[in-house]
Amino acid sequence: MRRLALVLLALLPALAMAQAEIRIGRTAVAVGADPDHPAWDAAPASVIKLETAFPGHPSIVGTAVTQGAEIRALATPAGLAIRLEWDDPVADTQKTPDRFADGIAIQFPRDGKTDTMPYMGGAGRHVNIWYWSAARNASGDAAENLWADGFGTLTRMPTQDVKARGRHADGKWRVVFFRALRSSGPGAVKLRAAPGGSQPLAFAVWDGANDERDGFKAVTMQWQSLRWEK
Repeated sequence: MRRLALVLLALLPALAMAQAEIRIGRTAVAVGADPDHPAWDAAPASVIKLETAFPGHPSIVGTAVTQGAEIRALATPAGLAIRLEWDDPVADTQKTPDRFADGIAIQFPRDGKTDTMPYMGGAGRHVNIWYWSAARNASGDAAENLWADGFGTLTRMPTQDVKARGRHADGKWRVVFFRALRSSGPGAVKLRAAPGGSQPLAFAVWDGANDERDGFKAVTMQWQSLRWEK
């Protein structure tokens, strides 16, 4: 794993061109984790490119099928909402020993610095991960708040204050994550809401029909930039 981390670190300069800037819109209404709230229509849209992640385990091989996603973000009076929308002809909502569910994740460097590895962090540089699973979507809140310090360290955080909800229609998933700007949870990312400021973040998408799970997924190969409007 250490050798893999060194290889990924060496590749970061070459991957910098994959960075997108995601501008945060503002609304005075409560959006929460509603993927179809009318306020999303006025939020700026950005498109991110997704590629097959570096294999984290030799038993997981293949090519991820999701090549991109549309991202929108809204600052509301209660907190920050981020919506992902991507093509997926079939909603995979079952997780069994031989079936895998669709899922997505947003990853933040805990310290807000882009020299943290965008692949689960490491060497004491923690990342905070918001995860959504289609297998839990029917419950009304399918979010998990996680942290990691390198491959194999993914841990559920004691404070579960991230919300997420998705809807599948017309061959697409729409999923919204929501969290208050401040979190009391240890290890939670500090959302930097200063006007003109930016927040690094990265994305991952799992397509269950393609047997994607664990390290087999589509990812952004570099930190993206979440920018707060002035």
